[in-house]
Formats: sequence, C-alpha cells, structure tokens
Amino acid sequence: MVGLYTETEYLYNDICEEIRLFYNADKIEIIEQNYNLKDKAGLYFFHTLNSENDGYVSKALFFKKAKKIGEYSFEFKTSESNKLGKRREIKSAVKLTFYRLLRETTGKSLPWGCLTGIRPTRMLRELEDRQGEIAAKKHMIAVSDVNKSKYALAKSIVDLQRPLIESVDNGSLDIYIGIPFCPSICHYCSFSSTKTKRGDEKQSEYLDALEYEVKALKSVIAEYDVRSIYIGGGTPTSLDMPLLNRMLKLVRENLPSTKEYTVEAGRPDTITDDVLKILKEYNVNRISINPQTLKGDTLLRIGRKHTIEQFLYAFKKTREYGFENINIDLILGLPGESVSDMRRSVKKAVDLQPESITLHTLSIKNAAKYTRDMKYSADEKTILRAVDMGRRKTKRSGYKPYYMYKQKYMKGNLENVGFALSGYECIYNIDMMEEVCSVLAFGAGSISKRVFKDENRLKRSANVKDIKTYIERVEDMVKKKKELFI
Repeated sequence: MVGLYTETEYLYNDICEEIRLFYNADKIEIIEQNYNLKDKAGLYFFHTLNSENDGYVSKALFFKKAKKIGEYSFEFKTSESNKLGKRREIKSAVKLTFYRLLRETTGKSLPWGCLTGIRPTRMLRELEDRQGEIAAKKHMIAVSDVNKSKYALAKSIVDLQRPLIESVDNGSLDIYIGIPFCPSICHYCSFSSTKTKRGDEKQSEYLDALEYEVKALKSVIAEYDVRSIYIGGGTPTSLDMPLLNRMLKLVRENLPSTKEYTVEAGRPDTITDDVLKILKEYNVNRISINPQTLKGDTLLRIGRKHTIEQFLYAFKKTREYGFENINIDLILGLPGESVSDMRRSVKKAVDLQPESITLHTLSIKNAAKYTRDMKYSADEKTILRAVDMGRRKTKRSGYKPYYMYKQKYMKGNLENVGFALSGYECIYNIDMMEEVCSVLAFGAGSISKRVFKDENRLKRSANVKDIKTYIERVEDMVKKKKELFI
C-alpha cells in the first residue's frame, strides 16, 4: 500500500505523479493526518503547508511502515498577485518538496527532474518570455533538476518552434477530425478506438454524425484562418472506401484548402492503391505510416496485424503516388526489445528517408490491454540508452527535433519527440502540443480548444468518447462548440 495525507487536497494528483516517478504505485490512498502506522506495511507520506514570514513552508514526511525514512521542508514565497498565478507557484513548490524528498531518500535523479507535465517545451518558452533565457535555464536545471542534456533538447525545440508560434494570432485555427476505428487494437493502446472490419454499419452511422457536426460549424470555420487539417484516430484509412471518399469529400466541400493536410494511415495493412489514389485526388499532402517497430516478433506480441514487408511495401507505394511528406512513428521500450532491436528499427526507418520520424517512449495507461506492470518490463537504463541512441541517429541523418511531449506512466519519465527534415515540421503537432492555436475538433473523443492569445488562457470543449453516445448527442456537442467559438 501507498498512502498520502496532504493539506493541499487540490494538489493530490500532482503529488501522486511525483511519487510515481520513483515507485510503482498505481493506487495511492488518501489517509488522515493521524493515521496509525503501527503494524501497517507500505509507504506513507504526510504533507503540510503553513504560512510563515510572508511566505510558505511545504513539509513532507516519508515513512516505511512505522519507520521514518526521511523528511524535507521547502520555504518559498509567491510573487503572483492573482489567485491562479499564486496557486501555480504553490503547486510547483509542493511538487518540488516531494521530488527532493524522494531524490534524497532513494539517491536517484531523473532526466526531467520533478517535471511531470506533458509540455516541458511550453514551460521553458513561457519562462523565457517572463524571465529571460538565463533565468529560465537556471530554473530548469537548478530548481527543477532537469539534466543538461534534456534542457538542451527542450531549448533546441523552443528555438526552432518560435517563428511558427509567432505567426499565430487570435484568428488562427487548426482543424482535427477523429476517426475512432482500427482493424485491431494494439495491446498498449488507450485511445478512443473501436475494432472495425469492412461493412461495419457503425462506420456509416458515425459518418452521418460527423457530417452533421462539420456542416453545422461551417460558418464558424469561415471566421478563421485555417493553418492545418489533421485527420487522425484510430486509423482513418480503415474506413470502407465509399466512406473514406465521403469523408474526404466532406472536408473538400466544407473546409478551406490548407498548406498542411495530414491523414494518419498508421496501419500499413490499410494502405492500398485505391486508398492512395483517393488521398492524392483529395489533395492530402502529409501521411503518417506507423509500424511502431521493425521487429516481426514484436509486431505479433503487441497485437499489430501487419508484417514488416507490408510496411515497406506501403511506404514504397506511397512514394510512387507522389507523396512527398511522410512521417513514421516508432515506439521505444516495447516488451521484449533490446537496445539493438530498437537501433535496427530506427536505422531501417531513417534509411527510408521519410520527412519526419516520431520516436515515442512506451506508456501504458489504464485503458490499455496490457497491465501497467508491462511498463516495468524494460529496464530504465535500457530505455534511456535507446532514447539517446534514437536522438543521435536521427541527428546524424539530418533530422532535427521539432516538437515534444511527455505522458504519464512513461518508463524513466522520458519523452516523445518528433524529428523532421528542415521545412517539414508538422504545424498541427506544434500548435497542438504548445497550445498556442485554437483547435476545432470533430468526432468522438476529440477536444476543441479556443486560445485567447492576448489573455494567455484557453477554454476547452470535449466530445464524448463513446461512439454510440457521440452519435446520439452530436447536436449537444455542436451547441457547446458554437458557444465556445462565437
């Protein structure tokens, strides 16, 4: 058992994330301050936050059974005058309290230090904007304990992204369309996706609702400057051909043409001549083909229903149809893979010379078929070596890191990074992860965001994940999005 008492109950989940950086603790129970530890097995944490000398003292105690393992106190002051800003500074201080307590008691430092949020590049960029580059670097390395290599990675991405981010204004918009169908569900997957096959009636019913949603918001779209269109999932190319044609026609007739138009064709076994022909006909100019690994045994182990040969054939055919912007996704840390296995996958992907390669670190969430224990099947040092190897290999081949995000339950608290050849950075990926541009999102499980750039804030409107419920309630979701954007 792992138990936690804290006076800052609104930060319970943030504290739990810090604890999970060091311990495999899916469930952390809330306990009382006077909880009796006698004869109790497990790990227990007690946290208090007190006002002292115009500031605060955050104090954490750590017990194993009834024996105190360590304690850490952190004194700090808040500089923000508004409630939201002050709460943000308190959150940062409390997380630091637990990270430093656990670093001292375990003797272990992590590459990203105490950072558990998914957007470290956004954090660095905003620190630079508020405090300048020198102070921002000091905060990342000296305060948050981010190691110099990870800081350098984040810094290179921030610098590369700035021109694209600065081109965004309150009238900018990205459009996302979610197609939550796949030919099979990978064991590690936690996305809102449903297994499908040819002739599945749910596909047609879903397209009916999607068409209604897009057409109902056409007038809203007309008020914005659309930067990119991204059709993801799921696997959009798993739709029956008439329905894929219908969806692409819906986009052409109701959305403006854009510089960047992406369709995820993530499962190589869904890529056929007919699919590529129709994507080309409708002016799709960016495709993502995702083998995840180029080791055959692993593909079977993780529930992928395609072969390496199918992936290579799909990539070759995509080039033959004139697609000049292809992304390949790989996952590092899949069960049973060594660093050598991962090195071979990265090398084979780089040898194909796609315009971008995204290297993910395996993350197992509650909704996945794999149990969370699978996350711990690979040694942290192995994953770290693989991630470093991937970065070196892509760099030597001319790719630069252009966007990054982190997920919960990633081994070693590492990161996912997109690498691209110069000029092929995905606008949608940058806008989405940095949350600098409004997103109008359609389909089950999609999340629309309106960014108020001048006010440094955003508001969200989420569609329900369940396909049946989405179809039944699509009018309600259209209404909420209209309220958000008008």
